[in-house]
Amino acid sequence: MNSDQERPFVCNAPGCSQRFPTEDHLMIHRHKHEMTLKFPSIKNDNMLSDQTPTPTRFLKNCEEVGLFSELDCSIEQEFCKAQEEEDSKQVLQTVKILRLKKTKKPFR
Repeated sequence: MNSDQERPFVCNAPGCSQRFPTEDHLMIHRHKHEMTLKFPSIKNDNMLSDQTPTPTRFLKNCEEVGLFSELDCSIEQEFCKAQEEEDSKQVLQTVKILRLKKTKKPFR
């Protein structure tokens, strides 16, 4: 049997030549051509803007709220504190060494 005879119902939408065995199938198919999504302009209505979380959006939002500057500041403060503690330890060690040198008398 010929394919045209098995599927006599042809879609007349521009660029589409699909054929269907029943008029019901054709009607269902036509709805696909007629479906259009009518979204308002994103410029006018931000309610429908894409809010999908992505790494880029996450990083951008972190920058906007100043999270990175707070982290940088915190890390810098901890580094400075650790550096001061280390410097203090070295000064104390140097003082101890100098005291030992003063108290020790060379052997003769």
